[in-house]
Amino acid sequence: MAMSLCASAQLSFPNAKKGISFYAKDTSAFMQFNARIQSQASYSDNFNGENPESNMLIRRMRLKFKGFVVDPRYEYKLELAMSNRDMGNRRDEAQVNNSPKLVLDAVFKYNFAPRHSIWFGQTKLPGNRERVISSQALQFVDRSAVNAFFNIDRDFGFWYWYKNKDFVVPYTASLALTRGEGRNITIDNVGGFSYTGRFEIYPFGQFNSKGDYFSADLEREQSPKLAIGTSYCMNINTDRSAGQLGNFVSDSTGPIYRDLNTLFIDAVFKYKGLSIQTEYAKRILSSPHPEFRSGDGFVIQSGYLFFRNYELALRYTDIELTNSGDTDDYTEYTLGISNYILDHKLKWQCDYSIVDGFSDRSQRFRFQVEIGI
Repeated sequence: MAMSLCASAQLSFPNAKKGISFYAKDTSAFMQFNARIQSQASYSDNFNGENPESNMLIRRMRLKFKGFVVDPRYEYKLELAMSNRDMGNRRDEAQVNNSPKLVLDAVFKYNFAPRHSIWFGQTKLPGNRERVISSQALQFVDRSAVNAFFNIDRDFGFWYWYKNKDFVVPYTASLALTRGEGRNITIDNVGGFSYTGRFEIYPFGQFNSKGDYFSADLEREQSPKLAIGTSYCMNINTDRSAGQLGNFVSDSTGPIYRDLNTLFIDAVFKYKGLSIQTEYAKRILSSPHPEFRSGDGFVIQSGYLFFRNYELALRYTDIELTNSGDTDDYTEYTLGISNYILDHKLKWQCDYSIVDGFSDRSQRFRFQVEIGI
């Protein structure tokens, strides 16, 4: 569908999957708009009804804008977080900033040559696959605990991307130089910088519709598809407990700094409704400190898409956190059921988990509805 908009632009809304697009009458600009809401209910206890916890909230509400100005080589992306939970307005975020963290992505992209592009601004680092996959496109209600403990999230700085889809074995490579303290930080950088790189190969060729970066085999790949990636991040002299995330660490003398080195290895396989995704994460500190996160994590999940886009999925998560020589173990078993009514644009999901976490054993149930355009 297209219509005249104030006799100066064209509005396009072909279907719910594509969002709403605006085209300048002289073709000098383009903008695509998307919005989405995740509504979630959760309950957990320690199996005997003691210490129950429950919650109902808007888990995520996002507004997204992307397009180009003057020339398709000059792209931009803006994503805003509108719910309280999205903005990080929680007690554990109080040390970061007392004001809402509204901006998720605000990045300029310059496609200066075929296959090459440079980005400048704030967006996701080229880290683990589970983090880079949009929270809209997940196989379970939320990402795994491995991602929660080890992901490197968003940062501000420079990115370089190279994508070779025409090679015998397609591959992509990316590098990022960023400030190392995460998103929406306004104080001066008194520590070092963060250096991140990622390399990814596709042994059986490209996935359909970028299926390597959304969960579930909604495309029902007719030939086996596999993507293998690895990322490495060196965050030099940071005073946040997880590098780009976590609390600022200090004592009576001032900030405490550490070097955080994080390795990710991940893979995803899809074929005729079957999907398998796995990740390994390892973080090393330059020297031990109880408030900085370090250790190892492993997660593997698999799902099968049945008729009418119902999916049954299983996930196993294992984490060993190491702080000052002590090791804490965390294990989680999750069963998920999803119905993709309109792919990831309209779906309901629920999952049930048994958690053996840091000397506590509990069960958790979550239900979520996602709707977006």
